[in-house]
Amino acid sequence: MSPNTAQSFKGLMFLLATTQLLLIVDASIINVIVPTIAGELRFSEAGQSWIANAYLTVFGGALLASGRMADILGRTRIFQAGLFVLAIGSAVSAMASTPELLIAGRAIQGLGSALSAAASLALILATFEGEQRYKALGLMAAMGGLGGALGTFLGGALTAWFGWRSTFWISVLIPALLLLYSFLVFSKFDKGGNQGRADGLGGLLLIGGQTLLAWGIVQFGEPSSNIRALWFAVIAGMALLGGFLFRQKAIPHGLIPPATWRNSGLMEALLYTGIGQLVIFPMFFIGNLYLQSILNFSPLASGSAFLPLCGIVILTATNAGRWLRYGARESLTAGFALVTVGLTWLSLAGMNSVYWLDILGPTLLVGAGLPVIAITTNILGAQSAKIGEEGLTSGLLNTFQQFGAVIGLAAMISTANFYAAHLADTGQTPAATELMKGYKMSFLLGGVVAALATACLLISMILRRGGAGREPMTKC
Repeated sequence: MSPNTAQSFKGLMFLLATTQLLLIVDASIINVIVPTIAGELRFSEAGQSWIANAYLTVFGGALLASGRMADILGRTRIFQAGLFVLAIGSAVSAMASTPELLIAGRAIQGLGSALSAAASLALILATFEGEQRYKALGLMAAMGGLGGALGTFLGGALTAWFGWRSTFWISVLIPALLLLYSFLVFSKFDKGGNQGRADGLGGLLLIGGQTLLAWGIVQFGEPSSNIRALWFAVIAGMALLGGFLFRQKAIPHGLIPPATWRNSGLMEALLYTGIGQLVIFPMFFIGNLYLQSILNFSPLASGSAFLPLCGIVILTATNAGRWLRYGARESLTAGFALVTVGLTWLSLAGMNSVYWLDILGPTLLVGAGLPVIAITTNILGAQSAKIGEEGLTSGLLNTFQQFGAVIGLAAMISTANFYAAHLADTGQTPAATELMKGYKMSFLLGGVVAALATACLLISMILRRGGAGREPMTKC
C-alpha cells in the first residue's frame, strides 16, 4: 500500500497524526475532569477510576481483534469505522445522567478508539519504510505529547468555562470531520485487505478477561467490596485470559498465530511497552487527584500543571533520530531510568509541596522518558512485522500498552485507597493526610517497577556484550 503522489503522502500523514492527537486527547482529558464528573454523578472513591477504565479495558481488549480485522477487511475501512463508533460513544458520554450511562459511553469510545488506533499503526507499518518509518513513529509520539498537553489543558479549561460535558461534545465533532476527510485521502490508496478469518471468540475472551481482572483489582481498594465477588472476578478474568492464550495456540486462524510467540524481539517489545504504560499512565491520573484533592488546584490549574511535561515529550519525540543512534536497548534503558527517578522523586511530595520545586522537576523526567520508551518499543516491534500482518503487530503493541495502563491504573488506585484506609481510624473516611500518603505509596510503587525494568535491561545488555551488540537502527 503506497501513496500515488507526494500530496497523498502528506494527506495520509496529516490524517493519521490528527487522529492520534484526538485519541490521546480523549485518553488524557479524562484525568483532569474525573473529580468533577465523580462529584456530579456520585461515583465512589474507587469506582471513579472506571471513568477511565471503562474506556481502557474495551480499548485494550479490542485492539488485537481490530488489528487483525484491519489485515483481513482492510485498514482504511477499519480506520473509518473507528471514527464513526468513537463519535457515537462520545455523544452517549456527553448526555450521560448516571454513572452507568457514562461508563457505557466510555466503553463505546474505547471500541472506536481501538479500531482507529490499530488501523493507524498498521497503515504506518504498511506504508513507510526505514527512516521514513522512524520519522512517522516520532511524529505519532509527538502527537501523543501534544495530545497530552491539549487534553490536560482543555479538560480544565472547558470544564471551567462550559462544564465537563463539553469535553465529550468536542470528541463528536472532530471524528466526524476526520471521517469526511478520510474519504478524500483514502480514495488514492488501496484498501489493504487480505483473505482470511478473524477469531471473534478469541477477541471476546480477551475483552472479558481483561475487564474482569481490572474490575477485581479496582475493588481491592473499595472498603465496602464483596470479597468473594472480587476474588471471583479476578479468578474468572485470569481463566478467560488463559482460555484466550490456549485458543490462540489451538486454532489455525487465531488472532495471534503460534509463530508469534517464538518471536523473541517482538515479545521483548511487548513486555517493555506494557511495563512502560503500567507505571507512566497512572501518574497522570493520580497526579491530578493529588493536585486537586491535596494542593487544592482548580481543574484548569491542574491541567496546566502538566503542560511542561507534554512539551518535553514533543521535544524528545521529534529528536528521536539523535538518541536512537545509541541503540534500541540503550535508549530503552535510559527511558526507564528517567521514569524511575521521576516517580521516586514524586513519592517525596507532601501536604505543602510547592509545584515549581517538588512537582515540575520529576514530571519533566517522566516526560523525557515516555517517548523514548514508546518509540523504541514500537520500532522493535515494527522490525518483526511480516508483510500482511501489520495490523496484527499494531494490535499487539497497542494491546500491551493499554493492558499495562488498565492494570497499572487499577493497581495503583487500589494501592492508594487501601493504604489510606489502613492509616485511617476503623470505619472512618480517610482524611487528606491519609490520602496523601496513599498517593505517595502509588508513586513509589511505580518507581520500583520502573527500576526493576531498568535493571533487567542493564543485565540483558551486559549479557549481550559478547554477541551482536546494538540493534541496527537504519533497517526495518
